[in-house]
Formats: sequence, C-alpha cells, structure tokens
Amino acid sequence: MDRLKVAFTNCYGIQKLETEFDFSSGDSNSKSKAFVIYAPNGTMKTSFAKIFDAIAHKEKPKDERFGKQTTCEILADGIPIQNESIYVLQSEIDIKKENEAITYILVHPQSKARYDKLTIELNKLKDALINSLQKTSRVNKKNIEQEILNIWELDSFQECVELAIEDPVVVDLKKYVYSTIFNLKAQEVMESEEFIARAKEFNDRYQQIFECKGTIYTKGVFNPAKAETSFNTLGKQGFFRGGHLIKLKGDTEAIGEEEIIARHNEFLSTIDSDDDLKKLRTSLASNMQTQALVDLIENLSNLEIEYLLDNLKPERKKQFQKDIWNYYINSSKYAKGYIDTYRSGEKELSTIEQEAAALTPLWLQTVDLFNDRFIDMPFVLSIPNQKEVGLGKERAKLQFVFRDGENKFQCNQSELKTLSQGEERALYLLNLIFEIEYRKIQKQETLFIFDDIADSFDYKNKHAIVQYLKDLTNEDYFHQIILTHNYDFFRTLATTFVHRQRCLMTVKTDKSVMLKQGKGVKNYFIGEWKERIDSCKPVLCATIPFTRNLIEYTKGEGDRDYITLSNMIHWRKETENISVGDYYRIYNSLFGKTYPESDTQSISELIFKTAEDICKETEYEGLDLEHKVVLCIAIRLYAEKVVINGLKKHMGQPEYWPEPKTFGKMLDEYKSLVASADALKTLEKVSITVSSNIHLNSFMYEPIIDLSIEHLVKLHNEVAVLR
Repeated sequence: MDRLKVAFTNCYGIQKLETEFDFSSGDSNSKSKAFVIYAPNGTMKTSFAKIFDAIAHKEKPKDERFGKQTTCEILADGIPIQNESIYVLQSEIDIKKENEAITYILVHPQSKARYDKLTIELNKLKDALINSLQKTSRVNKKNIEQEILNIWELDSFQECVELAIEDPVVVDLKKYVYSTIFNLKAQEVMESEEFIARAKEFNDRYQQIFECKGTIYTKGVFNPAKAETSFNTLGKQGFFRGGHLIKLKGDTEAIGEEEIIARHNEFLSTIDSDDDLKKLRTSLASNMQTQALVDLIENLSNLEIEYLLDNLKPERKKQFQKDIWNYYINSSKYAKGYIDTYRSGEKELSTIEQEAAALTPLWLQTVDLFNDRFIDMPFVLSIPNQKEVGLGKERAKLQFVFRDGENKFQCNQSELKTLSQGEERALYLLNLIFEIEYRKIQKQETLFIFDDIADSFDYKNKHAIVQYLKDLTNEDYFHQIILTHNYDFFRTLATTFVHRQRCLMTVKTDKSVMLKQGKGVKNYFIGEWKERIDSCKPVLCATIPFTRNLIEYTKGEGDRDYITLSNMIHWRKETENISVGDYYRIYNSLFGKTYPESDTQSISELIFKTAEDICKETEYEGLDLEHKVVLCIAIRLYAEKVVINGLKKHMGQPEYWPEPKTFGKMLDEYKSLVASADALKTLEKVSITVSSNIHLNSFMYEPIIDLSIEHLVKLHNEVAVLR
C-alpha cells in the first residue's frame, strides 16, 4: 500500500476529515512507512481510531451523539481497504478478571475470539442444563456435574450428556427425587440389614396405617412421623398442661395428651410389635433427610414402590442412579441444544486448539521479546506447560512470576490484583506484540492504528515502545498511523524514525478537522521563533518568558534584567512603563542581536493588542505555541490587574502595590477581602489553567501545548471584560 485516502463525515464526533497518507518511499527511499499525528485531547484522536476499529470489525461508523447521516470512505491504493488488513490498538484498556468462560488459550486473537465465543455459548447452555437438572434432582447445583461424572465414570460432562441422549430411559422416573433417595442419611438406612431384609414387609404394614379404620393419618399430608413431632411439640410447649384438648377427625369429643398418645401408638402397633420393623421406623423418622424419603414413598403407588425397592438392591443401585439421571437429562429442554451446539463447534474448537499448540514456539519468542523489552516490571512472563502444549494435550497458559528476593509468587491473568496502570498497559501490549509477530509470519499487509500506545509508561519503557515501532518499519507490508496527545512522545518519534513530512498536527475548526505538517518539532525556538522576532508580534511576545528563564538559569533571580522581564509578564507598578525597546535591549544583549532598542511602544499594550488579534482569527495552524503563550501572558496580566485594582479599592489605598508574589497568593488575599466578587469564578479558572504554566521546561512549554487554543481564547475574553 502506497497511498491511503480517508474521507469521514459525522463519524464519532469528527464532523469532516478528508486527507491522504502517502506511504510511498520516494526516490531517496528514506521515509519510513509511519505517520505520527499530534492531537490534543478532544480533537479527533480516539474518534479516528474508533472509525478504523469499526471497519476492522465489519461495522459501519456512526454519529453516536446526534445520529447524523454518516459517510466513511477508506481507500488503499484506490480500492476500499480490507477489514482484515486493519489492526487498532485502543487507548482504553481493561485486563481485569475475565469471564470464567474465557479461555487462556494463547493463539491468534481472531481465532481466540471465536474460541471464546463458542465456549461462552456452550457454558451458557451447560449452565441452563445444570439449572434444570437441579430443579428435578434437587441436588446442590455445584455438585451436579461431579455426580454425573462419577456415575458414568468419565471425565467429560458433555460425553455423559451425549450418552444419556443416545440411550433414553422409557420408564417414567419423574417421582423419584435423586437427592431424597441417594443422600447420605437415607443411604445409611437403606443399606442397613433391617431395610435390606424387610423393606417390603415394612412398607406393606406402613401403608396399612393410612387405610385402617379410624386412622388419624393422611398419605402425603400427615404421616406418623409428622404426628409424633406435632404431639411432642404441643406437650413441650405446655399445650396440654394449659388444660387444652384436641378433637381428632371422626371423633365426637376432644381428648387430652394421654389419649392422643395411646391412639397414636395403637395405629403404630402393626409395625412396632416387631422389634426390627420398629427399629427401621425409628431410623426413618430420625432426621429431615430420612423423613423426606418416607414422604416420597408415601406418594408412590404400590407398583412404583416395588420398582423403587427392587432397584435399591445393591446389585442394581448403580444402574438405577444412572437411569434417573438419564431420565432427567432427556427431560430437560436444554440437553439437546447443548449437545447440538457442541457437535457443530467441535471441529472448529479442535482446529483452534491445534493452532494453539503449533504456535507455542511463536508465543515463547513473543514472551521473551516482552521480557527483554519491558524492563523494571514487577513480573516476568512464562508459559509453564510448554511440553503439554507441544504434544497437543493442553492449551498454552500464560503465567506471571513475581519475585521478592528468594520469594516467588505465580499467578494467571485472572488472579492479577496489584498492577499499576503502566504495568496493565504493558500486558495489554503483549497481545499487540503477538499479533505483529503472527502477521510477520503470514506476511500480511497491515495498517496499524495506535491510539496513545505510550500512555501511562515510564520513560524507560516508552523507549522500548519507540524502538519496537521503529523495528516495524523494516517490514515492507506494515504501515503505521500513530496517534498521541503527548507532545514529548510526538517529538521523540519525529526525531528518531518518523520522517518530518509525516509528523502531522490536527487543526480543528467549527466544521472540520484538518491535518497539517508539524513545525518546529526538533527545536521550536530555533526552528520557528529565532528568526521571526521582529517580523511576528506573537513570536516577539512569546519569547519574553523564554528569555527570562535563560537569564534565571545563567544570572539568577536577582539580576536587573530578570526583574524587568518579570515585570513584563506580571502586572506590577513598572509594567506600563516598560517599552518594546527595553525588551530588545535585553534580548540583544543575551543573543547578540541588533533589534531596534528605540521602539517606545508599551510592551504590555503590545501583548494585549496581539492577544486580541489572535482571538479574532477563525483558523489556527499546527501547534500554535506562540499564540498560546501570548494568550496565557495576556490572561494573567488582565487577571492580576483585576485583583490588584480590587485590593486597592477595597483597602481605600489607590497607591497600594503588593509585594511580588504568585498569582495564587494574591487571589487568596483578594478572596478573603472581597469574597462576593462576581469575577472570582473566572479568576479561579485563570489560577488553575494558566498562571503557573508560563515557564520554559525540559518539554518545551508542554502544559501550554496540551491546552486547546479555543479554551484559551474563551478564557481571555472572559477575563478581558473584567479589567
């Protein structure tokens, strides 16, 4: 790809952008296939990345806020770009704990995404199936899968379900509640000698209790165990001692405790007359689990009870358990869908797993590259199951190894809890590194869109990123568009491997966004300011704090010229009397120039007039550093003038001038004396936004660079009306 043409309208906040990226090498063959775009926050950076990400995922970009009609055209050498040739690294990251269904298979991201989608879908169906099995079996949900695996003596839940569907049970086993029959307490009774030897006889006598003349029991409602519990409870609670009586069904008169117990024992005599059967009855009434078994038996017909007792014999019990689960599974509406989904995706899942095993050497190289490039990380990465992956027995797993002296702690990605934002982002880049290495093997033509790839990193690791991006330019089929709001990173790319003609800056208007070549990237003072002092008023005014800082570094704050320059950018008693010629005198002395020192124009009036002219412009180009610096100076001068005049008026001292101090301290004094002033809101914005930013630092006015000129123009106009 030599040329990339883009044309966007109403895409994710970008009203209009039309431009062309020329990736061709030219006659000199000296241009790397990379562009870098400096875009302050809110300009277009993330929107630009989102457009390409949408195309990469075969989606149509849109206007999320107002629903306007959207147009989007991305042409690579005159034809629509292929979605698979785009890779977008987003600025927003999240490596927190993943959905448990997400695998840790280390494979090509697109294949992994498909693998994850299939496993998530399967797990949803599996959960639905287990939920339905829980309702019918009443077994604790977390134990169902293991119970089924134990019964079938297999390791695969899916295989158990498949076997159940292939061998459905024809007998209706709906009434046989698995958890009631096969819980531990019930099993202890059913495995006893009494139950094994005399279960049928016990049941016959037990059923007679409900059918004999004058019975006080109702099958499935009020059985002997419940009666005994009820009568005992009434006795313990003093019901009978309080003189109360109970009238039983069919009686004409109420009776007391002794008569009730006697009646109860009379009905039970058919069982309790036999010591073994009495022992069996007592065991079945001993706890909730065994009582539930009795309740179940009561609601079965004679044939169903015989079927149950016959299948509870030791030699048949295992098969009976399997038959019940077989019935439950076939009765669930989710079982067939689960198996059908598994079968339809089985081949694809297997193929992806085989890819994972084949790509293990590549992952090892990628992990080594990550460990070598990203230094001072709290962990090193490893793939602990290399042998198993190579044999196709397991999926590759990524492990994080933390060390503290002799101590070592290992965890997987879901267990990470203590990473900084930079460390999280480094891990995020691991997927990028793998993607790139994979595309190298495939020799796939790729356009990489990097949205603030270096954000949140320290300088050592930023250098590693720069070096890695530079390495990518050695691949003929790779192209990069690097977006950043970090001017220092922008300058680093511009001075290492991105050709100056491909270092762009955003220009935003009311109706569109434009990209223009960056100016003065290497040294703004030399490249843009030094030769324009006498021909460009904004440059003349913007160099004042720069010159002041140089004198501060070389001569100190007590120097007479330093004080004069300070009075130019702060509102003080001498400010209105300092001329442009006074500034030229200091500048000429410092830089060996001969600018006209006879210029009598007031420097403060020049600053105010220049700022007003800047505010009247409708379009700004590139970095606009000189415009931003002038606006900041004018804003602070206006603000300090308002504060000082306010103090004079409130104190009744027209000649009062405060000692030189920071604007913040003056504002605090002003607020303490004039707390209700209408100007306070604007003055506080000045204090926060610009008052401390008019200083040269190692990043060349970076705080001011990141301020939008539109914001400064608005603030200037607010404060200017206060003077």
